[in-house]
Amino acid sequence: MKKLFFLFIAASGALSAFAQAPDSPEMPRRKSFTHDSLLKRWVVDINGLAGMLTQDLTTKSTLANYNNVISSSDYGGNLKFTNGYTYGGDVQLGFFWGRKRHFGIGTGFMYLVQTGDVAMSNPLHIEYQATDYQGNTYRQVLTSNQPIKESIKTTNLNIPLFLKYKVRFSKRFGFTADLGALFNVQEKSRYSSNASFDYEAIYQYALKSDGKTVDHTVYDNGVTPAAGDVLYTKAGYVASPVYPTVQSYFSKLAGQGYNVGLGITPNKNSGSVSYKTGSVGFMVQPSINYFFSDNCALNLGGFYMYQPFTNEVKSTYQTTGKVGDYSSVLNSVSKSNNQSYGVNLGVRIFFGKPRDTDHDGVPDKSDKCPTVFGLMQFMGCPDSDGDGIVDGDDSCVSVPGILKFHGCPDSDNDGIMDKDDACPYQAGPAQFNGCPDRDGDGIIDKDDACPDKAGPAQFKGCPDTDNDGVPDTEDQCPLVAGPVSNHGCPVPPPVVEPVKLSTPILFELNKTVIRTESYPILDEAVRRLKDDADAYVIVDGYTDATGKLNANQKLSNNRAKAVKEELLRRGVPANKIKMMGHGPKNPVGDNNTPEGRARNRRAVMHLNMVG
Repeated sequence: MKKLFFLFIAASGALSAFAQAPDSPEMPRRKSFTHDSLLKRWVVDINGLAGMLTQDLTTKSTLANYNNVISSSDYGGNLKFTNGYTYGGDVQLGFFWGRKRHFGIGTGFMYLVQTGDVAMSNPLHIEYQATDYQGNTYRQVLTSNQPIKESIKTTNLNIPLFLKYKVRFSKRFGFTADLGALFNVQEKSRYSSNASFDYEAIYQYALKSDGKTVDHTVYDNGVTPAAGDVLYTKAGYVASPVYPTVQSYFSKLAGQGYNVGLGITPNKNSGSVSYKTGSVGFMVQPSINYFFSDNCALNLGGFYMYQPFTNEVKSTYQTTGKVGDYSSVLNSVSKSNNQSYGVNLGVRIFFGKPRDTDHDGVPDKSDKCPTVFGLMQFMGCPDSDGDGIVDGDDSCVSVPGILKFHGCPDSDNDGIMDKDDACPYQAGPAQFNGCPDRDGDGIIDKDDACPDKAGPAQFKGCPDTDNDGVPDTEDQCPLVAGPVSNHGCPVPPPVVEPVKLSTPILFELNKTVIRTESYPILDEAVRRLKDDADAYVIVDGYTDATGKLNANQKLSNNRAKAVKEELLRRGVPANKIKMMGHGPKNPVGDNNTPEGRARNRRAVMHLNMVG
């Protein structure tokens, strides 16, 4: 019994530890199955039980119930119970409490049928003083023909009061255990006996004072009957023509009123016996659960049950006295310790209102935000700004926005959300952080001195039509190139050194406008591409190492693109130009110095031949 109890505790602890990771009802783990804390609180358990039964019987000697006993053999003692079986079932209503809902309490009704055999160790034999039908005192000799055996079928009704434990550790499987008291309300046993008895009588007559005349009968209490006793016994039988058999002899005596007979079976060898006092026992019932759904599970396990019973043995109890009388040997039992153990198979049904911690009408097991009041259409999660995006996925919880930007707005619909848009109410491209550039010169309008005419950054967006480095607004010869020193008007050309095509084309910090000093490099590229029909040029764009990598990658692409657009403008076919941005890779200068960084802000052209 102790081993089973400790095994139950160990199994419960192990399974509980296995099934529980750090968890709370406020933030339950999201599993592929419904956790215990989210199952309904109320359960109905219906179990079927079947197993073995043992009874340790304590009997009270009832020899004192017979008058002046001389001798006896195994009377009223040494009862043994064998071939015991228990089967039946119970129905319980249970309630689980607490945040995790592992523990609960249950009660209901249990009905058991218990069968077995109760037998004496040896045949019954007893000799005692009795009075016959005429009031004569005599010696009754009572002997059973074999050890008395009774087949027992007991109805055992109980009210259980159990502490209940459960833990679910997968979608299909869990563990449950009940442990508690059994309050017995009825223990009624029906018996069927194999008893048969020999009833024999010994009479001793007392004489008057003359020593010759019989006066009355007296009780012979000697171990061995006296010589003058009248023996109505098998040993005293003498065959004669009148009584050819011992059975005929005893039948004749019985007919005369004597309490004798051979092989007499009781007039009623079956009946029922009930214990008069109640009983409190205990039961442990561990099971494995198989879940068909969150509302129904199959229980398969074992059980152990212990019940002590006491009985008041009546002072008038006798197994038998008169021929044909019989009283069950169970009436001599003063105490019975019953133990049953076996298997149980049952079903558990969950019912009641599902848990809803935030009272938003969405059960916790379906609520993606179980501790925050939310909306049904969002599985219990809130949408504070009403933009159709739940707060947990909304980067701008208090301002309506669009899904593309995780709930943040884009007021000018330029594809850049307002919080990242430098001009949130004027549409502009991403490269300019959402600000417009009407003339497409790469300079946003608010920084462009000539917003409607394309121009390089070095002239604040104003054009230089003749590309002489003097913006048209300052060029005295806007259509003819000339140096700044001559206000943009031409002067005799100086001797020009040959231009190398691979000479880097340099850019200002974070700019994509080609410096005018790089135009000869472009001109050389145009000339060589036109001279050779099979040639094509690769433009590689670079940046220095300042700024973020993603921004530098984009800037290097734009610098290579600026060179390509200039070549296209000069008449080079698009299929003869390839471009690639490399960000801060392959520096040619020290990024730790201003000079080195200026050298790294570049684009480099490489002439290649087809084939």
